Amino acid sequence: MNIKDIANIAGVSTSTVSKVLNKKDRDISEATRERILQVVREYQYVPYSKIRKNTYIKSYYIEVLLADIRYDCTDLIYCIGQAASGKGYSIVVNNLKENWKQIKLLDGKDVDGIIVIGDFSKYREIVSEIRIKQIPCIHLGFTRQKEKGIPEVIYNEEEVVYSAVSYLIEKGHTNIGCMISDSPAAVRGYRRALYEYKIEFNNVNIFKEDITMREGRERLREWTELKITAVLCSDEEKVISLYRVFSEKGISVPEDVSVISLKDSKYFDLLKPSVTAVTAWEGKCGERITEFLLEQVKNRSSALESIYIPINIKERESVKFPNKWQGQKIVVVGSLNLDVSISVPYIPTKGEAMIATGTTLIPGGKGANQAIGAAKLGSKVYMIGCLGNDSDGKDLYGNLLEHKVRTDGIEFENTFSTGKAYINIPENDDGDSTIIVYPGANRALSRRQIKKYEYLFESAKYCLLSLEIPIETASYAASICQKKNVKVILKPSGAEKIYEELLKKVTYFIPNEKELKLVISGDETVEEKAERLWNLGVENVIVTLGKEGCYLRNAEYARHFPAAGFESIDTTGGADAFISALAVYLSENVPLVRALGFATYSAGITVTRQGVQPAMPDRITLEMYQDMIMDTFEE
Repeated sequence: MNIKDIANIAGVSTSTVSKVLNKKDRDISEATRERILQVVREYQYVPYSKIRKNTYIKSYYIEVLLADIRYDCTDLIYCIGQAASGKGYSIVVNNLKENWKQIKLLDGKDVDGIIVIGDFSKYREIVSEIRIKQIPCIHLGFTRQKEKGIPEVIYNEEEVVYSAVSYLIEKGHTNIGCMISDSPAAVRGYRRALYEYKIEFNNVNIFKEDITMREGRERLREWTELKITAVLCSDEEKVISLYRVFSEKGISVPEDVSVISLKDSKYFDLLKPSVTAVTAWEGKCGERITEFLLEQVKNRSSALESIYIPINIKERESVKFPNKWQGQKIVVVGSLNLDVSISVPYIPTKGEAMIATGTTLIPGGKGANQAIGAAKLGSKVYMIGCLGNDSDGKDLYGNLLEHKVRTDGIEFENTFSTGKAYINIPENDDGDSTIIVYPGANRALSRRQIKKYEYLFESAKYCLLSLEIPIETASYAASICQKKNVKVILKPSGAEKIYEELLKKVTYFIPNEKELKLVISGDETVEEKAERLWNLGVENVIVTLGKEGCYLRNAEYARHFPAAGFESIDTTGGADAFISALAVYLSENVPLVRALGFATYSAGITVTRQGVQPAMPDRITLEMYQDMIMDTFEE
């Protein structure tokens, strides 16, 4: 192809073609000019191409052209710049969307090579000019555009999504949500992964709303109510928005929901927990693209085949296997204390001085004990309470975190020190202990704090309530539970008086014999007092009787259940272990009598060990006794 061929095809003289090619065409009509250029583009004619190749002088500039893109390319461009600089090149970046008509790509300042990022289908004139001038070029795209003469490095969005979803599935997740742009390729990757693992596709799990709008953010809050165990986000904007909603709703990452991003970000290491991400788009991608281009610059050719960017996953802290036991959300409103356990030969009598044989400092408090007991059994537990702003308070707070208790509702109080419980544990066989409680910061737990953290009660199944806190606060918490359809389990420990109004808000009332006497005075039997409470409107009355087991009174039962038969060493944590296990199994829709069996054995295991929280069993230990429970606690 030469200038005469162009003239013959266009039907003009060679001088006319020369004038157009050399931009000396002021006296030539626009129609003629366009006809000539159309032939030049169609046949990819390059004037003096042999001479140009032989006289090529490097400028040591690489131009990066941003076409229509769906991702933030800041990190990628930085990596390209770093890689180019290492080879002695500088980069110039232009955004085609904003000023492509003004870009003098080939006039005035030549470049050695060009990297086009994104969809360049709207910019055919520039692409044709690149080909005509035979400038080494690489296109980084999201799908193959099959542009002849320009090699491609392809970010295959379908494969990236497929890899991320497959990774989550292999981590044990089967109900996976997607926060992605309205991309057919991304949806195909999502559906393909589910299909290959034989998981049913549910369109509801795909979130496509605009989270920059108020309506989109409200929709996101509703969407997170789905029973999703993992979420795939397209970028850091969606990750941060999701983390914010989770924080507001008391949802914990990754304990409740795992999160993975399709695009890595330098900010992901700063989030807590740090975010697992696919790294196909970042990192060595910029280096590879630059190396490919400079290889072309060296050889003055564009012969490279299309290359797909390798897909890797950078594991951080936001993905874990889902909980094996999917207990419902439980909120605990109660006390947090430092337990000072004192070992004594026997319980001293009035006026008696005694030398203790040992002492230990252990995290405790009815609220904290019940929260940790439920968490150890696999439930999602949220604690509302007060700690002193002192070293004891910080230690107790850290202990809750270690046991995976969500601490969103805990506040530090400057007026009072952290609560204490002084426990005398006799060394004789019965193991019955006495407890003296200093409420400390627990007395600062107020209606205001319950109101502030009212959102934590959303979607909760049970609230564990104890009365080592102000009874007015407990009553207000029970009212919140009524409003949000959360069942209340009340342990009346520490209360001198309980109002009938509070009892009517309680679904499960669980006193021991001494606490029952404070609530119902007189010489009536346990059974008669339980009957009176039931008649007052308490739906279920469960009286714990130590070695004698427990007694249940409700609409279906007026029945005694035996103890587990373990030999007790320290009875301090028995009741808390009983209540936490009962709540966990009831939340999993286990029938009440069977749940009482698990609660009884949880208490039995606990009293065979010293202390409270360390003594409480985990799920595996407790369910070792499942067959015995099935045999004894029959409907």
